[in-house]
Amino acid sequence: MLGTAIEYGRWQYIYQKYREKYEIHPTFKFNGPGISLYGEGRIILGANSYIGRYSSIQSYAGCKVEIGKNCAISHYVMIYTANRIADQDFSKSKKIKTGNVYIGDNCWIGAHVFINQGVSIGENAVVGAHSVVTKNIPPHSIAVGVPAKVIKFKSYLSEDEIKELAKRYWDSLHPKLKTQLFH
Repeated sequence: MLGTAIEYGRWQYIYQKYREKYEIHPTFKFNGPGISLYGEGRIILGANSYIGRYSSIQSYAGCKVEIGKNCAISHYVMIYTANRIADQDFSKSKKIKTGNVYIGDNCWIGAHVFINQGVSIGENAVVGAHSVVTKNIPPHSIAVGVPAKVIKFKSYLSEDEIKELAKRYWDSLHPKLKTQLFH
């Protein structure tokens, strides 16, 4: 029992250090142990949001990760603003691509999701567990898979609103949804 209390205290200390280094709203919650925030860029975590155990957020120098208010970021979620470019000879160079990550208000990100650099997830969106987000996800949508594709827009949107979002985020839509909307 004492070991558990010491471990809990250690993580609370680490999370307090994150609050001093990054822009974290006082109501933001670190929901479990092992959460890692690192990098010389900006990390902005919104009101009444939380992130689950063993998740990590990397913000490369000059980049920013921003999570809006009322977001549920589940366990084992990885968010990166920099990654190596795959098509290169790593023995000669280690070129990287960078980009900000934005997660809008009221989003739900499932467990074991990987969010790549340069991606925006619109407000009130859901990203299903085990997805890899490589393209922008529209607001009011549900996206799943590797790579993540939008499989549905939320039912409270009008048909015109759905079609407008679909046209704007065409590359992020699952082929079956494209067929369903524009048959």
